[in-house]
Amino acid sequence: MTITALAAEPHVVAEVLARVVTDVSAALACPAQDVWASFVPATAQHVGDRRVGARDQSPIVLIHGRTRTAEAVAAALTAAAHAVATGLNVALEDVWLQWLEVTPGTVFAGGAVL
Repeated sequence: MTITALAAEPHVVAEVLARVVTDVSAALACPAQDVWASFVPATAQHVGDRRVGARDQSPIVLIHGRTRTAEAVAAALTAAAHAVATGLNVALEDVWLQWLEVTPGTVFAGGAVL
């Protein structure tokens, strides 16, 4: 999973990543080590023609995951949204997430094609 948001203090980034990994792995009932997360700091963000700050930004979260039930995907998206909103102190409705399904044979990870 990749979280793109305005730059934050290193301890905040570490806390957001730890919580999102824990919460998403719980939502998917999988080991935490099966969930990877990165934080990509954005230099700036605009909503329309207005530059926004840390409190009114819209973090973007992309989750690449294997085929799951609609319920599991919804649970993972919801868990990630809450973790990011809480960790970055933004409104839940301002967090944008997308589940990108990984089809078998299209990804190389862990030393092999999955």
